Amino acid sequence: MVDEGRSGAAYGGARPWEDRSGRAAGTILATAVAAGIIAFLLRRSREEEEPANRMSRFARNWAGSDSMEAGRDFVMDKILPELKPALLSALSEVEDVVDQAFRRIEKNIKKL
Repeated sequence: MVDEGRSGAAYGGARPWEDRSGRAAGTILATAVAAGIIAFLLRRSREEEEPANRMSRFARNWAGSDSMEAGRDFVMDKILPELKPALLSALSEVEDVVDQAFRRIEKNIKKL
């Protein structure tokens, strides 16, 4: 543990990480660095193309490609017919759970 009585006397009554007014120099430095980073990011964002535009252009090009169209046809013709019964069963189970929850809520409201 640091004896603050001795360390304060060596630095004229102030701690080495504080300036004369008692503010921590690290806080001031961290604030300056954060402001610089924010200014840099703002300037860079004005110069570059927006990421949303870049992503939408990529998605448009990818969705219009021949390989994507072949994959879509494969899913629609082969996989979806086999998944249809499983999807309908899952939907039925969700419907049952929701019905039970509404019945329970209705009972609780009537008890009030």
